[in-house]
Amino acid sequence: MRLQNGHESKQIADWLNSLPKVKAIIAAEFDGQPINENNLSNWKLGGFLDWQEQQDSLEAVCRFGEDALELSQTAAAPLADQLALCLTARLAVALRQRPDDARDPAAQLQRLRQLCADLARLRRGDHNAQWLRLEQKRTEGWLRLQRKKLDLSLRKYNDIVAERKKAKKAAKPAGDGSVPKEVFDRFAEELKLI
Repeated sequence: MRLQNGHESKQIADWLNSLPKVKAIIAAEFDGQPINENNLSNWKLGGFLDWQEQQDSLEAVCRFGEDALELSQTAAAPLADQLALCLTARLAVALRQRPDDARDPAAQLQRLRQLCADLARLRRGDHNAQWLRLEQKRTEGWLRLQRKKLDLSLRKYNDIVAERKKAKKAAKPAGDGSVPKEVFDRFAEELKLI
């Protein structure tokens, strides 16, 4: 924090050398040699920059994670979509980071290849998820159409059944006990034959 706030190296070195934890580490690891301005200068040019990048990366990932959470609450995004968003954020941060092997072009190329492979897998996953959503919508549409056809068929069937019942009812005798003329004539014919 003091480096970020622009404090002078001498003040920071004096402050660090006064801390009990730092004294214990200096005694155990550095033969009691205190931190000096040159140590801090080297730290500013190397480890401090790495630490700052790491802090920036962590902050970016946390920010993307918060955005993913907000997205999931507003859009009801599935967990896999949230994780894909977080992974995308981590890839973006990794691309921004200064590589540890800045002097080794082969290592840099290998790192870029790995990031590209990770990104390609992520995009494939995105495309598969999008395809599944489209397929689900298509299937839902097909099911709705089949349901409409079934409903229409059932209505037609019910109409036919109702017409047949109506026709049967109309063909039945009046129920007054009289024999319909057609039946009477048929009996008469048969009786003549006897």
